[in-house]
Amino acid sequence: MTDLLPFLGREFRPVDLADQELLESFFRRFPQPLSGYTFAAQFAWRVPFAHAWAVLDPDTLLVTTIHPNDPRPGPNLLQPVGIFPPESQARLLAEIGRMAEPLRIVCVSRAFIDRHPGFVRHFTVAEDRAFANYVYRSEDLAELAGRRYAKKRNLIAQTRELYTWQVERLTAATVPDCLDACRAISEPVNANANRLLRFELDALKETLAHFGALRQDGLLLRVDGAVAGVAVFEPIAPDTAAVHFEKADRRHKGIYQVLNMECARLIRDLGFPRINREEDLDEPGLRQAKLSYHPSEIMPAYTLTFTGGTSAP
Repeated sequence: MTDLLPFLGREFRPVDLADQELLESFFRRFPQPLSGYTFAAQFAWRVPFAHAWAVLDPDTLLVTTIHPNDPRPGPNLLQPVGIFPPESQARLLAEIGRMAEPLRIVCVSRAFIDRHPGFVRHFTVAEDRAFANYVYRSEDLAELAGRRYAKKRNLIAQTRELYTWQVERLTAATVPDCLDACRAISEPVNANANRLLRFELDALKETLAHFGALRQDGLLLRVDGAVAGVAVFEPIAPDTAAVHFEKADRRHKGIYQVLNMECARLIRDLGFPRINREEDLDEPGLRQAKLSYHPSEIMPAYTLTFTGGTSAP
């Protein structure tokens, strides 16, 4: 039997495939602008983030998380998903007020803050730049048109002279090839690097191992018949697809630029005008790479820290 986590006056159940239909129903009914609010994303990262869930009321979902880079003990909450009516806010605030340490609610969208000011006034609000989401026009990334993308086009032109790549849709039949290639196409991560980057390969393997069940989409690149790159994405809104993973073999010059372009073309052709390429985790190289593609929007994420008091919003 799955171990339950007593927290905030409820028993939280670790995220599991058996919960997929229930949790997906929340995310379908209440889509979120930030990319981590899908069942597939929470399942893939459930081990390092210790994701567990409970229903606050029939239309509000709570999910716990433990940030691997956070020195504070104990779980935090992700942003509540759902209607989150005032009576449910009051019950949750009462439980939060009983905690020995101030609770943090992480990865909170601007929309949530604007929608629930009475609840938010019980917290300090701080922007978390590491978890801001980069959003792009799919047409921009697919075509790389204009002067600002000249360096990207030139690099891809050089790449075409070095080797030929083949693009395939990621399917259950091709997933084993990707699993076999994961170690080879993932560059070594320094032991002192951001722990999230060290967990990323494990999260990708979890996603690929359950690819069909998680209802993901994606593509792979082959060079000389071998997998040289893989990208995994899914819709998070009618107009937006989120790219959860992109991994490639850096021995092939320009392979990441090729993978980015080919993935954008597929997403565009599937009818999504916007691409959410997630966060930069405060890694300077990753931030520079994401900015170099000229996002149309950098969507902020916030952390709420409880300041005391249990009065109703």
